Amino acid sequence: MTAPSGSYETDARTNQLDALFRPQTVAFVGASDKNLFSRRAYAQFSRIAPDTLLPLVNPRSEVVHGQPTYKQCIDIPGGIDCAFMLTPADVTASALDDAADAGARAAVIVSQGWAEEGSVGAKRQEELVAKARARGMILLGPNHIGFANLWGKVAPCSLGLELPTAPGHVGLITQSGAVGSSLVTYAARNDVRFSFVITVGNEAMVDISEAIKYLADDANTRAIAVFAESIRDPQKFRDAARRAAEVGKPIIILKVGSSALAAATAQAHTGALVGDDKVIDAVLRQDGIIRVRTVEDLVCTANLAASTGPLRSSGIGVLSASGGACDVIADQGQDAGLRLPELDDAARSRIEQFLPSYGHAQNPLDMTGGALADPEAWKEGLRAFAANQPQIGLLGVVTSLPREGEQQRIDTFKAVGECATETGIPIAVFPQIDQDQSEYIREVRDDSKVQIIMPSVARFVTAASAVARWSDWLADRTAQGALPEQSLDIRAVDAGEVLSEYDARELIAPSGVEFVPTELTANAQEAVAAAERFGGAVALKVCSADAAHKTELGGVALNLQTPAEVEEAFERLSLRAQQHKVALQGLLVSPMRAHSTELLVGVTRDPSWGLVLAVAAGGELVEILDDSALRVLPVTRDEIRSMLLELRISRVLDGYRGRRSADFEKIVETVAGVATAAVHLGDRLASLEINPLAVSENSVEALDVLITTLADS
Repeated sequence: MTAPSGSYETDARTNQLDALFRPQTVAFVGASDKNLFSRRAYAQFSRIAPDTLLPLVNPRSEVVHGQPTYKQCIDIPGGIDCAFMLTPADVTASALDDAADAGARAAVIVSQGWAEEGSVGAKRQEELVAKARARGMILLGPNHIGFANLWGKVAPCSLGLELPTAPGHVGLITQSGAVGSSLVTYAARNDVRFSFVITVGNEAMVDISEAIKYLADDANTRAIAVFAESIRDPQKFRDAARRAAEVGKPIIILKVGSSALAAATAQAHTGALVGDDKVIDAVLRQDGIIRVRTVEDLVCTANLAASTGPLRSSGIGVLSASGGACDVIADQGQDAGLRLPELDDAARSRIEQFLPSYGHAQNPLDMTGGALADPEAWKEGLRAFAANQPQIGLLGVVTSLPREGEQQRIDTFKAVGECATETGIPIAVFPQIDQDQSEYIREVRDDSKVQIIMPSVARFVTAASAVARWSDWLADRTAQGALPEQSLDIRAVDAGEVLSEYDARELIAPSGVEFVPTELTANAQEAVAAAERFGGAVALKVCSADAAHKTELGGVALNLQTPAEVEEAFERLSLRAQQHKVALQGLLVSPMRAHSTELLVGVTRDPSWGLVLAVAAGGELVEILDDSALRVLPVTRDEIRSMLLELRISRVLDGYRGRRSADFEKIVETVAGVATAAVHLGDRLASLEINPLAVSENSVEALDVLITTLADS
């Protein structure tokens, strides 16, 4: 059977990345005692691989870092697999040729002076990449500080020397070398251990997306932590995220930097709801990527996720020697979305057997001060939380970390370790406030077989709630399917095409979106006749491709009751259009509707991520309320439901304060129709917006629609 050609390409790329990240022999090219990065990298390599022969290349110094050097890579017996290039930018290309001649298939380029320094540097970087490709090499960087493969004991990097040398299961990828050094320093204080640490710098040939995919397929990596300032290839990034989800590995990201969406559709309200950072937030949520806001939470959340894997359930149980800590967890947990399920009668009865009379058998559970001297109480409490409580997937124990001479803390750790082994439920131990892990704490942890130590209550709450949400997302992922592809009779819009509301309605009518009945009228007599056909009060609106927002123009008249009112309004709106130099297609006449809740449903095109769906509180208050939810198309109906439930206004849809509940599923179908229509309108669609979408107990009707297009570039 012949494999698809794409599989050969994938295998070839994997082999290239293996040559980079799993080399047998690494040469330090341009090693120098005067170079800080060289000194630190040599010390780092010696820490992680003390028994490995490390060839140093320097044509001018016979001895560097206390060992003899080679003048060229081709002088190294047996050749090399990877070159750690410490050379200045202007001589790196010739040094790369020498490395390739010595057999190197990969190079790690440390120096600055490339694309980060403008057009001259960008051209130099392009030439270096072209040379590498011609020589069959792959480059990491430039303008970064290298990588460490802790399991493979390979560390061509200038990361901070606090980097833990013992291998672990968190893979760290960072665009910033300086932030990477800070991250590994913090990790060392909390005994967080890495499988890989990869800095990518300018991402000339290997970007964060490719590094994510590589670590997703690495057997020693269980969670992937990412520090990103930008995402250069959105589709590649999403493909990597999908691969991580397929193998059940969480991605935790600290994405910094935000900017307003540079959209050509500023006239659409949807464009005001969608900004670059908001879109990224939506993408991360869709793809199950955990987003954190601090470097500390990046490390701690990745460590917890690597330790637990997917939780059996998203409920969290907490036991504490402090009632105050229980209150803090309840408060912080509410803000973070931490689910603390109630205990059943059997669990409460079991807990009451050892709890003092003044205690309360609940979650979080205050074990009271007596538990400090009674490890059996901890065991019984943990067993009660674990037994027949399928809604709980992770347990937390709040207690101070042990110091020498505090036997009661050691006994607590032993109780936790025993129960974790016995119950099979992961149990994290953490103090109330940040406490670094000393060597003594690590010894106690290892002896007692405690799986996870977190720095504090706050870090646990953030990490546990995130891992729980990811576990739910992963469990639901296989049950969801994208909106089925439909063949709708909707033509693609042309570049620069301008559509009136009437034309936009006609265009997307096959999508199934229901509009309030409307007639286009050319004069006052036609408007009066239309109003009489509808019966009751009507609304008049200016209809013109020149009038995107009719209310701001003064082009809307509401609640017209009599023929005279309709006639007067027609003449007034026509005059208003003439004053504003708006070319009229006519005036739209529609029946007035009873009070309803108003939503906005829109799609706008993000230059990086593509079509972005927004639902929001609609009408005139859309920008004031700032109540919106976003997703990048395509979406599932379950995702549309989640979007609606994210809105603060969702409480109104569900019958808030005596209101009748809206037809929720009809809203979902309408949003799905808008999303499908946007896809069918083609690559020239800039935005499609329904505002407002009037929803009530028995009706979901679009009252207005705006379509804008992209001009030819």
